Amino acid sequence: MAVAVPSIRQRVLEQSSRVKRVKALDRLATAVITFGGIFIIVAVSFIFVFIFGQAIPLFRSAEGTDRGTLALAAVPSLPARAAATIAGPAKPLAIGIDEYQIYLYELLGDGRLAFFKMADGSLAKELALEPVAGAVITAASRTLTGDFVAAGTSDGRVSLQQVRFVPRYEDQKLVDLDISVRDRGLIAIDPAHRPIRELSYTEYEERKAVAALVADDEIALLVIDAEGNEKRDTLRTEAGEKVTHLRLGRTEGLVAATDKGNLYHWLLVPEIKRTDLVHVGGAAITAVEYALGSISILVGDAQGNVSAWFRVRLKEEDEDLALVRSHMFPPQGTAIQAIGRSPRDKSFVTAGANGSLVLRHLTSERSVISFPATGQGLDSVLITPKSDGILGKRSSDGQVARYEIKSPHPEVSWRALFGKVWYEGYAKPEYVWQSTGGTDDFEAKFSLVPLIFGTIKGTLYALLFAVPLAIMGALYTSQFMHPSLKARVKPTVEIMAALPSVVIGFIAGLWLASRVEREVVPILLLVVLLPLFGTAGILFWGRLPRSFADRLKPGMEVLLILPMLLVGAWLALRIGSPVEGWLFQGDLKLWLKTAMNVVYDQRNCLVVGIAMGFAVIPIIFTIAEDAFTSVPSHLTAASLALGASRWQTAVRVVLPTASPGIFSAVMIGFGRAVGETMIVLMATGNTPVLDWSIFNGMRTLSANIAVEIPEAPLGGTLYRVLFLAGGVLFLMTFVVNTVAELVRQRLRERYKAI
Repeated sequence: MAVAVPSIRQRVLEQSSRVKRVKALDRLATAVITFGGIFIIVAVSFIFVFIFGQAIPLFRSAEGTDRGTLALAAVPSLPARAAATIAGPAKPLAIGIDEYQIYLYELLGDGRLAFFKMADGSLAKELALEPVAGAVITAASRTLTGDFVAAGTSDGRVSLQQVRFVPRYEDQKLVDLDISVRDRGLIAIDPAHRPIRELSYTEYEERKAVAALVADDEIALLVIDAEGNEKRDTLRTEAGEKVTHLRLGRTEGLVAATDKGNLYHWLLVPEIKRTDLVHVGGAAITAVEYALGSISILVGDAQGNVSAWFRVRLKEEDEDLALVRSHMFPPQGTAIQAIGRSPRDKSFVTAGANGSLVLRHLTSERSVISFPATGQGLDSVLITPKSDGILGKRSSDGQVARYEIKSPHPEVSWRALFGKVWYEGYAKPEYVWQSTGGTDDFEAKFSLVPLIFGTIKGTLYALLFAVPLAIMGALYTSQFMHPSLKARVKPTVEIMAALPSVVIGFIAGLWLASRVEREVVPILLLVVLLPLFGTAGILFWGRLPRSFADRLKPGMEVLLILPMLLVGAWLALRIGSPVEGWLFQGDLKLWLKTAMNVVYDQRNCLVVGIAMGFAVIPIIFTIAEDAFTSVPSHLTAASLALGASRWQTAVRVVLPTASPGIFSAVMIGFGRAVGETMIVLMATGNTPVLDWSIFNGMRTLSANIAVEIPEAPLGGTLYRVLFLAGGVLFLMTFVVNTVAELVRQRLRERYKAI
C-alpha cells in the first residue's frame, strides 16, 4: 500500500507556520524580558528616590513667621493701704507660659502673679505671693521646667513658689486649666537686708539652690540638700568686678558674668569652691544662660558675640575639669540682651538690643532662623514648651512679641553628620554616633562617619578572610581536583550560601566569640600554619613513590592536603599556650592593654571576619569557579603542550584570562558583606568606634538601621537620619559596583584576544 508523501509545498507551509509561532514566542519573550528589566530599573530608581526623599527634609530651611504683638490687659492697682509701701508702678520681672500655651503669666514688682489669656491678652487671674505680700520685688527667676519661681525683695529675702497648671477636661476635650501657686519657702538670703539685684533659683531632685546678687561684686548663695541641710556662702569677684548676670546650673554649679568680659564658675557640691575664671572677650557680658541639661553655658556680650562653654577634663592625666569654649556662633551685630533656651532640645534664642532674634542650635552651631530688628528691645525672651514659638517681652511698651517657628531638625547639619563636633563632656571635637540617652536633655550625636568606617572595616576583614580562600579554592577545584570530587565539592559549597545569616550570627555571637577569646593565639597561629602545612602537603604529593602515585587518579592531592591541614590545626592548638606565655607574658589580652593600649572585646572584627567570611565564601567561590571553568580548553592545552606545569598554567594562563569573572565575584562578595546585617549585629559589640584594631568591634550602617529604626519616631530626626544612612549605603555600593564594572570591562578588553 502506497504512503502519501507530503509535497514540498505542504512541508514549506508547515515549517512557515512553525516559524511564525517561534517568532511570536520570541517576540513575547523579548517583551517580557524587556518589561522585567525596565521594571527592575524603575523599582530600584523608586527605592533610591524614596530613600532620599525621606532624608531631604533634614536639610530644608527652618521657617519662622512674625505673628505681631500681644497687648496685655492692664493689671488693677493694689488697694491704697498695700500699695503705699511700693515705690513706682508694678513692673514684670519674670514671664512664663504653660505647656498648652493657654496662659501667659508675669511676676510683678508688687508681689503678684498675673495670668493672661494668650488668645486675646485679657487678664484671667492674679495671685499674690503671701510670704512677701506688700514687699517690693526687685528681682526674679523662673526655671526652664517645673515653673519654679523665685521672687527677691528689697530687704534681702527670697520667696520660692511653684506655679501649677492642672488641665480640666470635658468629654475628653481640654477646656481650661486650673491655676494655683504652691509655696516652697521663704529665705532670708542676705543678713544685711540689701535689695536683691539679680536672682537665680533651681530645684532638682529634692535639692534647692538660690543665688542672689546683693552688691556689685557680692553673691549670696544658699544650697539645701535632699535632707534639708543648708550651706550658705558669700562669693565675690576679683578686684571688685561688677557682676552683670548670674545663673545656676541645676544645683551643682554657678556662673557669674562681669562687665569686663570674665566668666566665673563655682562648684557647689560636695563643697562650695571657685573652679574657673575665664576671659570670654573684651566686651561686657550682657546675657548668660545654661543650655538644656545645665552643662553648656551660653554667653552673649555687648558686641553681639555668642559662645558656648562647658567644663571638661582636657587630658586624662588632668585632675580637675577646665572651663573651655566649645562653640562659637556668628555674631548678631548688636548687644545681646537676653537668651531663651528650649525645654526640648539644645536650641536657644538670642535677643538683640535692636529687637532682632536669632534661633540657634548648640550642637550643630546652626543659626536656624533669624528675625530682623524691630527697634524694640526685649527684656526677656523664651521658647514655648513645644518649641513651636518664641515670646519676648518688649521693654518700651510691655507688649509681648510673638513668633511662630517650625524647626524640626535643628541639630542636623553637614558638619554634624560628617564633621567633627565638640560634644558636651568630650575633651575635643570627635566623630560620635549616639542617638538616644537616658534623659530628655541628652545631646543627640548623629555623625555617620563611625558607621561608614565600621562598614568599611567589617567588609575589609571579611574579604581578607574570604577572598583568598574562595579564589584559591575555586582555582584548585576547577584546575586540579578530580571531576568525581569536584561533582561533590562544588554543590556542597553552593549549599552553604543558603544558610541563613541569622543562624551564622547566632552561632558566631554565642559560641564562636567565646571560643575565639579562649583560643585567640592558636587562631592567629592558624593563619600562619595552615598555608604552610597545606603547601607541604602538595610538596609531599610530588615526592611520593612513583609506584604509589601511579595508582592514584590526578587531582586526588586533596587526600594528602586535608590530613596535613588537620595536623597544622592540631599543632596550632597545642603550641598556642606556650607561644602566648613566651611572647605575651601568658595573657595576650592583658599584653594588648598594657603594651599597645588596645582593648580586647569578646565580639570583635576577628569573629566578624570569620563569620561573615563564611557567608561570603560560597558566593565568591561559585562565580570564580565558573570563570575558571569558562577559560577555553585550547589555552590550557597549549600551555601544557609547551612544557608548562599545571600550576604555571593555572597562574599564568587561567588566572589572567578569568580575571574579569574573578573581579566580578569579589565585587559581588563585597556587596554581600557591605549589606550584611544580622551577622554584624550579633557577632560584634555593635559599638560605633573609629579603630582599625581587629580586636575591637564596630557598628555598620546596615546594623545601625536595624537597631535604631524601632526607636525612631516617624518623621523625627533619627528616622530621617537612618534613611540618610541607607542612602549613603546605597551610594557606596553603587559607586563601588560602577568602578568594578569599569575595571571588569577593561580586563575583558585586555584579555579578549587570547
